[in-house]
Amino acid sequence: MEMKAIQSSNIKAAGFDNGVLRVRFGNGTEYDYSGVPEAVYRDFLTSKSQGKYFHANIRSKYIGQKVEATTDGEGIE
Repeated sequence: MEMKAIQSSNIKAAGFDNGVLRVRFGNGTEYDYSGVPEAVYRDFLTSKSQGKYFHANIRSKYIGQKVEATTDGEGIE
């Protein structure tokens, strides 16, 4: 999954593929959030505060499942 760098103190990168939003946090852990509409992903990327958007519109509405972390920095644009 292609990951895009995020400008947030807590979120390092995010990627989206077929309704699955993957979020890589600053501590290196990654979570997949299933059932996320592409419009929500786009709004997340373009929001003024991506961390606040994530907590208000993704974390509170979609169940996250922890995934194995990739090599540090792998796949981030």
